[in-house]
Parts: sequence; structure tokens; C-alpha cells
Amino acid sequence: MSFLIDAGIAAFCILPFLLTSHLPLVDLPNHLARQYIIRDMAQSQYLQKFYYLRFELLPNLEFEGVIFSLRTFMSIDMAVRVFCILTVVLLFSGARLINLNLSDGQSRLYRIMPLLCYGGPFQFGFLSYCFGIGLALLIFGVYLRFRRAALPWLVLGFAPAAFLLLLCHMAAFGLFAAAVGAVALTDAIDSGGWTAATARRILNAQSRAACWLVPPFALFLLLSPAFGAGQGIRFSTLRDKVESVASITLFSAPSLELALLVVAASGLGIALLTRRVRLSREGLAILVVQGGLWLALPRTAMTGGYIDYRLPWAISFFLLASLVPVPRHDRLGLTLGVLFGGLVTLRIVSICIFWLSWEPIIAAIDQALTALPLGSQLAVVRGRSGSTSLDRQPALDHMAAYAVARREAYEPEMFADFAAQLLHLQPNYAHPWSITPESLDRLPSNTDYLLVLRPTLVRLAPDLPLVCVAAGQDFALFRADPSGQARVGTAPLSGCH
Repeated sequence: MSFLIDAGIAAFCILPFLLTSHLPLVDLPNHLARQYIIRDMAQSQYLQKFYYLRFELLPNLEFEGVIFSLRTFMSIDMAVRVFCILTVVLLFSGARLINLNLSDGQSRLYRIMPLLCYGGPFQFGFLSYCFGIGLALLIFGVYLRFRRAALPWLVLGFAPAAFLLLLCHMAAFGLFAAAVGAVALTDAIDSGGWTAATARRILNAQSRAACWLVPPFALFLLLSPAFGAGQGIRFSTLRDKVESVASITLFSAPSLELALLVVAASGLGIALLTRRVRLSREGLAILVVQGGLWLALPRTAMTGGYIDYRLPWAISFFLLASLVPVPRHDRLGLTLGVLFGGLVTLRIVSICIFWLSWEPIIAAIDQALTALPLGSQLAVVRGRSGSTSLDRQPALDHMAAYAVARREAYEPEMFADFAAQLLHLQPNYAHPWSITPESLDRLPSNTDYLLVLRPTLVRLAPDLPLVCVAAGQDFALFRADPSGQARVGTAPLSGCH
């Protein structure tokens, strides 16, 4: 019966993925388009004109491998959707396994995990990272069960698993390694208390973990070009750190999502203070080590951005999975159970409502871009309201990538020429990465079409030679007029009604 309940909770958690034709995850259109490029590059003269692929040992490669396997018997769009579903299932299943292992099978606190699944990193569309965290949770749950096995068996079983995590994301591997090191520390201390031999036991325990964690990392360090290139380091401000904690639930609706976080944290605090639950010693050590990493890591370094932003969301899974119940049944415990059940329900239902309300906007943009001629070259302008939350209702940052997926087009914000990406731009189309402009005085060279997102917040020069071919809520699509006789007019939507 318990397994059936858990299966029902997992099914409820993935409900948002079953309701809409498009998934409103910010980076997802870009990831989706890349899969079409990988599939069609060899047969497409247009894709070969704009892009090329360089297959190397990279983080994020697990996403490409899973989609490659799935698209042999389903569409790429469905394969990406299944990948997202698998990610959520891994997050829930991994936390479940950790929680059961740390509580000797007595805890059911993992059932509140759906409250966390749709946090900021997931809704941003950091798909490889989120999948990697789910996999890290699952592998760590297995490790807890077998951590006292003979060292050769640990190396044989977990070194390949650690390498697999590196193929997902370096941060997923890092958090997993921190959790393993923290548990090794508690095991060394618990086995004999604080004595003169404690330091030796700690060293032996850490060396034992290093035997299967260091070799895959060293191999990846040696073979992957991602470690030898990247951008400068930028450390977070205090506001950045606060934002990263809020992202455990916050993304597009502050009043609701921050309230969820505050109420959930308050309920957890009450449960801890009244001894309805406790944090296991392993969980405390994991929290200290992973929390230290979050404090020390920058916002931007090497090949990645939003580095420390991603961590609190992932750490929250390890934290809640490390909570174990104290045998005590009373009215307060029941009240807390009802509270968290209500929060989980509210979270999933609110995600369903948001996604359903955003679907017509995204679908209209996708449909308009599907009508473009093959091999079109697209420029993009996007308006901004000044409110991050409003600009995520829905986030339109990478909508132009649907033109790449549907019509083998060129668009300037594909994830290409990054050290951790296998997609690159041909020399004639290579350009420095830049933020999509909010105004346009002249068309970039060789532009066939212009996609304007949130046109009421965009300024277009009135003498631009453009003809509007489609428009809808939050977008307008223009065709460049090679004769130069057309004029966009004084408003971005002029002639689009």
C-alpha cells in the first residue's frame, strides 16, 4: 500500500507535464532546437550553413545521450518531455531512498518533496543539472545502503556512477561528493567517538571515498575541454545569495511562491522545535558541507553561470531527505501533516494553472515561426517590463529557438560556442554573446525576419523596412522587405491587426 501511495504522489507531481503542448521552461526551446540540429544536420544545407557540431567529453552530455536514445521511438518534442518527467521522478525517488535508508524504513517525510521539484533552477530549464541532481540523490541513496561494503566493490559500483554524474553536470557531482564526504566523516566519528585515533579514522574514511570519487573526476579533468576555457569569476552579492535561497520555490509569482517557502520553513521549524522530527547526524554533516560550498562558490566561473543560485534548491532535497520522525503521534503532528499535504497540493495545482494560462502565448509564437521559409535568418528584439517576475509570466527569452527546431533557421541566441556545449556557429555567423536588445534602429545584415517579443515594450525605428506577417499576445513577427518600400511605422504593431 505504501508503494502505491508513493506512486500516486509521483504521478500527481508530473501532472503539469501532461496538460500542455509546450513546456514553459525558460531554456527548454534552446535545448529542444539543439536536438533537432543534431538529428538533421547531416541532411540539411541550411543547418550546415549556420552551425556545426563538435562532439567532445562535456558536462551536459547526458541530456544528449538520453534524448538520442528516446528519439529512436518517439518525436524529439516528446523525448524532451519524457526527460523532464524522468527528472522529476528521479528527484522524488532519490529523496525517498535517502529518507528510507536514514530512518530504517520508518519515515514518510519524503512525501513532501513535490513541494520542491518546481523550484527556480527547474523552471529556468537547467535540465542537465536538475536531472543530475535527481540522479545524485538516487545514487547517494544506494550508497547509504552499501557504504560499508568492501572497497573494491565500492570502486566497481560507484566510480562509474560518479563519472555519469559528471556527464550530467559538475555541480551535481560536487554536491554528491560533498554528501559522501560528510557521511564518511560522521561514520568515522560515530565508530569510536572523539579519541586520539579520531583523526586517523577520519583520514581513512575520506581516503576510502576518494578512491572512487577522485579517479573519475581526474579522468574528466584530463579529457574534457570544459575545464580549460570559460569566463571570468564573479562572486555573488548578498542579494544574489538571498535570491538563490528564495529560488527553492520562487520563480514567477513572488506573493504565492515566497509564501509557500515561508509557511513550509515555519512548519519545518515547528516540527523540529517540538521534536516531531529531527535531523539525522548524516543530514547535519551534509548540510554543513554543502552549505559551506554554497557560501564559497561564485555566481559565474569557468563555463557556467548561476552557479551558487542552483545550490540551495538541490541542498533542500538532501536536507528534507535527511529528516527522520520521532515516534510521537498527537494532534500537532497531524496538523503539520495536513499543512504540508496542503502545501504540496497547492504547489502542483498552481504550476498547472500557470502553465495552462501561458500555453496559448507560447503556442501562438511556435505556430507563427513554423510558417517561416526553411533556412530563414531571424533577428530578435524583446521588451522588458522592469519586473523579473512579470517577465516570467511566461518567460519568452528563447522563443526564437522554435524557428530553429521547426524551420532549420538561424537565430542569434542559440547556446553555441560555449566551452560546455557541442553546438558551434559557422565563422560567418559567429558573434559575441549579448543580451537581446529592447530597441532596434537598423536590421542586422542578412536578416529575413524579425521576431518582436512583448512589442508594447519595444522601440523600433519607424523607417525599418518591415512587413508584419503575424501577431498575437506578446509577439509580432515581421518580414524584411528587400525593396525597402515598406515601413514599420510609428508603433511595433502597426499593420499587424
